[in-house]
Amino acid sequence: MTPSIADAIISCENVTISYGAFAAVRNVFLDIPKHKVTAFIGPSGCGKSTVLRCFNRMNDLIESFSMKGKVLFHGQDLYGSRVDPVEVRRRIGMVFQKPNPFPKTIYENIAFGARINGFKGDMDELVETSLRRAAVWDECKDKLQESGLSLSGGQQQRLCIARAIAVEPEVILMDEPCSALDPISTLKVE
Repeated sequence: MTPSIADAIISCENVTISYGAFAAVRNVFLDIPKHKVTAFIGPSGCGKSTVLRCFNRMNDLIESFSMKGKVLFHGQDLYGSRVDPVEVRRRIGMVFQKPNPFPKTIYENIAFGARINGFKGDMDELVETSLRRAAVWDECKDKLQESGLSLSGGQQQRLCIARAIAVEPEVILMDEPCSALDPISTLKVE
């Protein structure tokens, strides 16, 4: 059964995304249901990442980007004139294909986003819980004050997932988060 707009957390209505004169995707209609894992499957270059990036307005950072149609989040137009892209990115987190830890300690990689979003709870507990949920706590619990860049590729990717989890977004977008990982790290992420 295809969800109705009322059941969808994110919807696309006739979305065409272009970079300059190049139309990367055309006429996308899509409903993503709440509380479900949804996967985009297709060949390289077909626009999967482009569509994902429009859900949290990451494409806005590309100078030649333009979009027609509507992307709705809880029924509201994400590209409306009163919508703050920073708030969108807080509510819709993203984990990229390649790990991109901050050049900070493992602890600060998790705490930073929560802190700037006004988190008032127990930061140590949040860091541990986030790292556990991303299946990397046991590997880094004794090196929280070391740089996130000192971790292996698979550990860095799970650190980035933990960082996304820590700010408690309503949606986490993952753009091929296991594509550059070994099979053991992939199993831990999945």
